[in-house]
Amino acid sequence: MRIVEYQKDTTALAYQVVRGAAWVSGTFSLVVCILIIANNLSLKKSDPIHSPALQALIEQFKTDKNNQALRQEIRELDQIARKAFFTSQHFNRLGVYMMTGGLVVFVIAIKSLESFNGVPPFPDATDPKDDLVENATWARKSITAIGLVLVGFSLMIALPWKSTLDVSPLDLSEGAFPPAEAPAGATDGGTAVSAVENPAVEKAEIPPVESVPALSDAGPVASDAERLENWPGFLGPRFGLSKAAGLPVKWDGKSGEGILWKTPIPLAGFSSPIIWKGKIYLSGADEKTREVYAIDAESGKILWRKPVGDLPGSPSKPPEVTDDTGYAAATMATDGVRVFAIFANGDLAAFDLDGNRVWGKNLGVPENHYGYSSSLVVYHNLLLVQFDQEENGFVAGFDGATGEETWKTPRKFGTSWSSPALIHLADHEEVVLAADPAVVSYDPDNGKELWRVDCLERAEVAPTPTFANGILYVSADYAKMSAIDMKTHEIIWENEELMPGVSTPIVVGEYLISGLTDGGIACHNAKTGEELWLEETDYGFYASPIASEGVVYLMDMGGNMHIFKPGPEFKAIATPTLGEDATATAAALGGGLYLRGKQNLYRIGK
Repeated sequence: MRIVEYQKDTTALAYQVVRGAAWVSGTFSLVVCILIIANNLSLKKSDPIHSPALQALIEQFKTDKNNQALRQEIRELDQIARKAFFTSQHFNRLGVYMMTGGLVVFVIAIKSLESFNGVPPFPDATDPKDDLVENATWARKSITAIGLVLVGFSLMIALPWKSTLDVSPLDLSEGAFPPAEAPAGATDGGTAVSAVENPAVEKAEIPPVESVPALSDAGPVASDAERLENWPGFLGPRFGLSKAAGLPVKWDGKSGEGILWKTPIPLAGFSSPIIWKGKIYLSGADEKTREVYAIDAESGKILWRKPVGDLPGSPSKPPEVTDDTGYAAATMATDGVRVFAIFANGDLAAFDLDGNRVWGKNLGVPENHYGYSSSLVVYHNLLLVQFDQEENGFVAGFDGATGEETWKTPRKFGTSWSSPALIHLADHEEVVLAADPAVVSYDPDNGKELWRVDCLERAEVAPTPTFANGILYVSADYAKMSAIDMKTHEIIWENEELMPGVSTPIVVGEYLISGLTDGGIACHNAKTGEELWLEETDYGFYASPIASEGVVYLMDMGGNMHIFKPGPEFKAIATPTLGEDATATAAALGGGLYLRGKQNLYRIGK
């Protein structure tokens, strides 16, 4: 059977338009593919995070640590480099979508050209014709194959397996070079030096790791009044405001002055301590092991040490994390009956107060280029978890007694290191989460979105939203600090200067106090956003400030506690030192401060 070859009606306007669309879309896809490849090759070749210019400045700073101009130049260059990296990553992902769309248009256009047929010519028996069915099939397969190869190759180039930012941020404080073995944490953590001569606690007994016992029974959770008398989670029960009285202002971790006890913690972690009825709870982890500790608040003795392992779905290979975050950055939480811990590999577990594991599960390995650090929050009988990541992020409420998922709300915001903020209003409660590009409020009973404000575009969000006097405060690197009215959900004021990058601000009276990542303590008028003062410091801040009796306590990365009275001017009270690097947020209860360093947990009191 002979095949009649139709001639294309190439003079039709529609044909010309479709053919033009094919050429434009094909060329567009090819150009975007080339740009993606060039962008990644350029980024990998130049490596702005470790550029010779930046490294040369760092080497110069090692020999001239008092040069403030040089320090500021390094900070600015490092910030520019990191911002350029994330811009490149954003272009790559957007480029893949654009190229794929262009290829789809190209294939559709090519296919559409086949419909523009003219009048078929009289068959010529002496002229053998091609098998057009076979040719068309071959062409479609070729176009599809080429398109898939281009998409696949671009995806491999655009989405590198390892981020070039898997390094610690620059520490431009005195003694910061060479870098310490492990750094400060994305929300909590630290680095250590020598031990204090305190025979009663220096060689604290560390119980061996025990096997997981049978499940325990659960009782009613704590009341709001009980929570106010303890320190049940990150920032305590009231956004860093403590009911403690007579807290110390003088101590020296090297000499032991003012240190009531010091206890080595078996595994590192940047999580902050929580306190419930005379017991302190901490988490620690490394690449292979994850543990939870209970420590007697009076003596510093480790009461129990429990592993978190053998959970269904828990990965055998640990995730890649940076030194900023580690494997146990998220602070634990308690409902007064159980304590809860979450780790960088997605393991989530609950223990009763005697150390019996109640339940455990794995939420999946977070796709997060620094590592996971969102702390846990308890709401009545629910455990609230913010699980922001590159894709398939969510916020969820789990039954505290059983671990069963009560509700789960998807979040398409990308990575965030911020923690949920539980807001108690006059007639209801909300849980507020922050991530690029928005602040979003949810009903903690069912996960329903209540409202959102877009004010964090292109931001790396680490500080937790803070609340005081009807106003919600949010901030992040590369974004503005914003004050939001919780009734109208409108922005009251914005400020682009002196923003904390990791440390969560605190409101004391009419003053908003912030610890800056690159060094410095900033004060704004909480109602107007007016900048009141900036106090320069040698070290930056990852820990968040807490306050007691109108006095602010803010630990810098070098382990120096800045104690001051907030006001229209900076009024320093004292700057005692811990003797080791620290980035965990302090806990305050009774007349004592509980501080975590890189290696040890301290109780400081009179």
